[in-house]
Amino acid sequence: MQSKFRGIFHRPDEDPGNRSAKFLSRMFGIFSEKIVDVWARDTRAPYVGLGRPTLRFPGDVRGHTLDFTLLHRNSELIFAAEMKCEIEYMNFRYFVLESAQQLDHHSKPAFEAFLKAAKTPELAAAKVARKPIRIDGAILVWGAIDADAVEQIKQEVGFYDILSIEEICRDLATWENKEYLDLIEQYRSWSNRLFDGLITGTS
Repeated sequence: MQSKFRGIFHRPDEDPGNRSAKFLSRMFGIFSEKIVDVWARDTRAPYVGLGRPTLRFPGDVRGHTLDFTLLHRNSELIFAAEMKCEIEYMNFRYFVLESAQQLDHHSKPAFEAFLKAAKTPELAAAKVARKPIRIDGAILVWGAIDADAVEQIKQEVGFYDILSIEEICRDLATWENKEYLDLIEQYRSWSNRLFDGLITGTS
């Protein structure tokens, strides 16, 4: 599947060694989670962000902190959410989510707890800002997704929903979300200051 979002990072004709792709993907990784937070604060988004959840399942020695807690605006169901936005990694092998097998290389305990929350949320003792909270399932956030594969992956893994950074950015741009535009402009300004300073030798 081709992704317009990928084109921001990957220009094989101009960058056969993926040097710019490696650089841009690392830069984007610095603030990509903030984009989801901004999106979840917009009333036009289907979810509201509640903070980072910590999950503990029976037998766990300690809790596992995930990226987001998302409240569905209409149903008021609450979901633990984890973001995996692997852009240039292994020559873009994991950039577009096309099958559940792409999740297999994530084996850290926190991701395992996330997968448990998808299958057996009722077993999770969850807290946000140290306050107990109910978890009704799990939502995956990925870089880009193959729309034709989403339902199959949701059924296999048990996710309530799968969101993509590509679509979230498109939403925010279409909505002309001021917080998002200000955030991007701030990072652009900081980056320009760095590169201008390196050229001129001044800060």
